Amino acid sequence: MRRLLLAVLLVAGCHQEAAKPAAPVANAAPPEAPAAPVETGLDESAIDQSVKPCDDFYEYACGNWLKKTEIPADKAAWGRGFSVIDEHNETELRSILEAVSKGQMQTQYGDKLGALYTSCMDEAAIEASTPTELKQQLKRIDIIRDLPALQKEVAREHLTIGNPMFEFSQQQDFKNATDVIGALDQGGIGMPDRDYYVQTTGKMPELRKAYQAHVEKMLTLAGEKPEQAKKDAETVMKIETQLAQASMSRTDRRDPNKVYHRLELAGIEKTAPKWNWKMYLKEMGVPEVTQINVTSPEFFAALNKMLTSVPMAEWKAYLRWHLVHNAAPALSKAFVDENFAFYGKTLSGTAELEPRWKRCTHATDRLMGEALGKAFVDKTFGAEGKERTQQMVREIEAAMSADLDGLKWFDDATRKQAHEKLTAIANQIGYPEKWRNYDALDVQQQPYLVNAMRAEEFETRRQLAKIGKPLDRNEWEMTPPTVNAYYTPLLNQMVFPAGILQPPFYDNQMDDGVNYGAIGSVIGHELTHGFDDEGRQFDAKGNLRDWWTEADAKAFNQRADCIVQQYGNYSPVDDLKLNGKLTLGENTADNGGLRLAYMALMSKLGGKEPPPRDGFTAEQRFFLGWGQVWCQNVRPEAARLRAQTDPHSPGNFRVNGVVSNMPEFAKAFGCRTGQPMVRGPACRVW
Repeated sequence: MRRLLLAVLLVAGCHQEAAKPAAPVANAAPPEAPAAPVETGLDESAIDQSVKPCDDFYEYACGNWLKKTEIPADKAAWGRGFSVIDEHNETELRSILEAVSKGQMQTQYGDKLGALYTSCMDEAAIEASTPTELKQQLKRIDIIRDLPALQKEVAREHLTIGNPMFEFSQQQDFKNATDVIGALDQGGIGMPDRDYYVQTTGKMPELRKAYQAHVEKMLTLAGEKPEQAKKDAETVMKIETQLAQASMSRTDRRDPNKVYHRLELAGIEKTAPKWNWKMYLKEMGVPEVTQINVTSPEFFAALNKMLTSVPMAEWKAYLRWHLVHNAAPALSKAFVDENFAFYGKTLSGTAELEPRWKRCTHATDRLMGEALGKAFVDKTFGAEGKERTQQMVREIEAAMSADLDGLKWFDDATRKQAHEKLTAIANQIGYPEKWRNYDALDVQQQPYLVNAMRAEEFETRRQLAKIGKPLDRNEWEMTPPTVNAYYTPLLNQMVFPAGILQPPFYDNQMDDGVNYGAIGSVIGHELTHGFDDEGRQFDAKGNLRDWWTEADAKAFNQRADCIVQQYGNYSPVDDLKLNGKLTLGENTADNGGLRLAYMALMSKLGGKEPPPRDGFTAEQRFFLGWGQVWCQNVRPEAARLRAQTDPHSPGNFRVNGVVSNMPEFAKAFGCRTGQPMVRGPACRVW
């Protein structure tokens, strides 16, 4: 099952190597294996001395690591930074879950954590219960006879098991960020993106055939006769293609103005009158909702027509598929294996399914993340790490302030507003100030599908209950063990979970040069997101408001276009090029973030040059710290998937793309004009 936050939540700057939902939102050890060793801040053995740093810095910093490191069979990619920490954190979380399951560890909600994890781990019980539980779920669809019944079933699934047709959630109002309103978003497709349905070139036709075959196999497993499953798979592809054709592209969705259409309830009733919105909202438990942001009115207008043109029998086939698809991870081995065959092997090139304990740990972290996260923080994260991170954040914010003062293309009116926004940024480090309450969550020793659906419903209702209530500025969109960080412009807030605050991103045994190049660049990255092409459109209070002068906006766009062109010429696999517009925000944040971290390091050194360490100057160690956190091997299939859907550039382009724009790098390594790592002209926004 899956439940994604709406893209319009505008969470930006997620770093992890898994592909993320579309912006603007602007991610095998044996059962008793020990924790994976966490990398130190700098690995000299990773450096390939046969490569000149001015020719290809990524290959220089990571070359030997790339040669000697194999991608684990259960992974689509493996990186020196995120992957190793993820593996370490997974093992820590597993030890917590097994301890609470056996009553060997006391923690808040330990009984619920144990029940959820144990029911996921009990494969025999899942095998035995799948036929009965799945039949019961599908029966609800079988008895549908009319449109009202169809709409009630969609609402039920939206609460408990997935998002067929569209998505409904809550969000801050873009133009009054203290208001929490309803949010309707496009959705309802089973492949990663609309382009998988509409593109006619490259691998897309082949992947569509593979997807349709997968749908057919899953419906057969669910009990349909082969000929009916084949027919229904064709129906699913037809309906999803229509939904995809009506959907906005990922690139368009990066523009906040294109996904903001606040309507009264009467507005969406006029846009899609065939849907009984009052009944739907009542079924969702929020009948009082009257203000809704409709990200794509065109999508809902198209869906409205489909409610008449698509026969009821075909809608029922579509709902059966989406229920089986979303339930698959909680079903028997046959469903799990077939689900992995398409989404793991075909789309990502992953050879083997992750072991059960990892999948159950991920699921528990997703469904009860703050209950598990509190136990993780209590065990692994101290006050010292939080204070050191806070200090570095303050230093990099000071560098941003100095950067704003020194920009010649900024006028004083825009500069003043930028300083106000910078000063207002709230920082959350390590873990939330207030932990989430799970008292109302009912999980116990029962079939895993039931537990998972109850946990999904608990979280959906918790989210929807925010509509019309005072905004909670302290709530997180990531769990504390997550190896990641983010900035959200609607809150004007940066969040750095405890999960990422460890080597190789931060190592208290390592010198400042390496630490500032690694975790410092992450901090700078998130800070820059507040001023990238999306973030800059929001003011200090989180409101979508144009606070730029016309001349400054034009100057920004000219500089941003340089980055679009630079990264749009990079090719991660075969002849497929990156989408420079889709990746603009992350590339801007990478470039600005490393520059800010460098400025902060220089300020801390105060003009003093520390003696070389291991043969490298402080500046060289800074850039090596940056380069080595992005060492990664990626399977070709995963590289293709990411190029189509991920707003982040691949590791090699993140590293080389940034350093080639920095004269400071050229000076540190003695690079000359004309060498590959010296771009002319260099791109720079911040």
